[in-house]
Amino acid sequence: MATLPMQEGAMAGALWEAAKAGNTAEASRLLDAGAPVDCKNDADNGFTALVAAASGGHTNTVELLLDRGADLEAKDEYGATALMAAASGGHTDTVEVLLDRGADLEAKGEYGATTLAVASYGGHTDTVELLLDRGADLEAKDEHGATALVEAAYGGHTDTVEVLLDRGADLEAKDEYGATALALAASGGHTDTVELLLDRGADLEAKDEYGATALGEAASGDHKDMVELLLDRGADLEAKDEDGATALVAAASGGHTDTVELLLDRGADLEAKDEYGATALMAAASGGHTDTVELLLDRGADLEAKDEDGATALIEVAPGGHTDTVELLLDRGADLEAKDEHGATALVEAASGGHTDTVELLLDRGADLEAKDEYGATALVVAASGGHKDTVELLLDRGADLEAKDEYGATALMAAASGGHKDTVELLLDRGADLEAKDEDGATALVLAASDGHKDTVELLLDRGADLEAKDEDGATAFVVAASGGHTDTVELLLDRGADLEAKDEYVSKALVAAASGG
Repeated sequence: MATLPMQEGAMAGALWEAAKAGNTAEASRLLDAGAPVDCKNDADNGFTALVAAASGGHTNTVELLLDRGADLEAKDEYGATALMAAASGGHTDTVEVLLDRGADLEAKGEYGATTLAVASYGGHTDTVELLLDRGADLEAKDEHGATALVEAAYGGHTDTVEVLLDRGADLEAKDEYGATALALAASGGHTDTVELLLDRGADLEAKDEYGATALGEAASGDHKDMVELLLDRGADLEAKDEDGATALVAAASGGHTDTVELLLDRGADLEAKDEYGATALMAAASGGHTDTVELLLDRGADLEAKDEDGATALIEVAPGGHTDTVELLLDRGADLEAKDEHGATALVEAASGGHTDTVELLLDRGADLEAKDEYGATALVVAASGGHKDTVELLLDRGADLEAKDEYGATALMAAASGGHKDTVELLLDRGADLEAKDEDGATALVLAASDGHKDTVELLLDRGADLEAKDEDGATAFVVAASGGHTDTVELLLDRGADLEAKDEYVSKALVAAASGG
C-alpha cells in the first residue's frame, strides 16, 4: 500500500525534530522527500533546523543541512545564529565547522552579544580559544556594555577569564553600570576569579556608577570569603558608595551577620553613617535582622544614634513590624518615647503600618498611647487612616481616646472614612465614635467619605444615621462634594437617600451640580 506524502508543514516539523535530536539519517530522508530546509519552528524560539542542530552540537547534522543549502545566518527570535547557538553550548567542533563554512564571527544577538561573549558567559574555554584564534573581537561590547571578559568574570569562569586576559583583554573595561570584571566577580562570590584578576593587576578600588567597590559588592552579597580575600589584598574598609554606605552598613542592611562580624574584627567603623545618617545598627534594624542587631549591640553600637530625620534604631524598625527586633532593642534599653523630627514615636510608626503585634509589645512595655506626631495624630488616628482594623481594635481595647483629633481636627473616624476603610469605620462606630464630629474645615465623616467617592463607606454612615445635609465651612454637603468630584455612584446613592438637589456651596454652581448628578 502506497504511503501518502507528508504535508510540507508536517515534514518541516519532522525535520526540525530530527535536527534537534541529531538524527542525521532521518533528516536526510526528510530533505530528500522535500522538507523545507529553512522552515522555522515558531513554537521553539523560531529555531530553524540548522540552529536546532547547532544548539545540540550535532555536527554531522549541521554539515548535512549546510550541504543542502541551509541559511548559515538564519536567526531565531532572539537574534541567535547557528554559530551563537553552538557557542552557547560550548560545542567547539560544531563552531569550527560553521566557521569553516563562513559563519559571521561578529554577528550579534538581540542584545548585541557576539558569539565570543556568549561562549564566555557560559565558560566554554575551548570554544573561546577557537573564536579568538579565528579573530573574534576581544573588546566587542553588547548593548549593556559588557565585554567577553566581563561576561566570563560575572559567571565566575576563571579558566575562561585567564584565556581572555592572556589574549590581552582590557582588565578595567566597564559595563553600562560602570562595573569592572573584578566588581562583577566579587558580587557573585567567585573567589578564584577575583584572585586571578587581582594577580593580574585589577584596580581594587574601582567604583561603578553607584560608587560601589568590589568590597562593597561582596559585603552586600554576603560573600564572607570574598570580603576576607579583598581585605587581605588591601581593600579600603571605609570606602563609601554614592549613598555613603560603607561595606559594614551594606552588610548590616542585608542581615549578613557573619560578614558584619568579619568587618568588625578587621576594624570597621561601628558608627559610620551613610548620607542619610543611618548607622549599621539602623540599617540592620530597619530590615528586621535581629541576629545582626544583637551582634552590633554586643560590639557597642550606639542604641540611640539618630539619622538625618532624627529616627533611632527603634523608630527605624517599627514601621516594618519586626517584633523580635523591637523586643531586643527594648531589652537593651532603647528609649520607648524617642521621637523623630516628625514627632513620631515607635508606637505611632508601628500603628501606621498596621503591625498589631509590634503595637501590642510596645504598649506592654509602657508606650504612651496618646503620643502625637508633628501633625497631632495619635497611634489610633494613623492606624485608622490606613484602615488597619485589628490595630485600631487593640488600641481601643487599651483605652485609646476615640475622639482625639489631629491638628486638622480629624478624628480616627474621619481618617478612616476619608480613606474609604469601611470595616474600620464600622468598628469605630460600634465603639461609639461621634458620627457628626467635624474637622477644622467643618467636614463630617460623611462629607469626607463622599468627597473621595467612597460609596460603601457613605452608605454605612448613612445607615448609621449620618446627617445627609451636614455642611462644611464652605457650605458643601456630602452631595455637593461628591458631585464636584464626579463620583457618580456616590451621587446616585445620596440622591436615592434624599439629598437636596439644590444644595450648593460658594464654589460649585447649580449647573455643575446638576451635570455631575446626571442632569
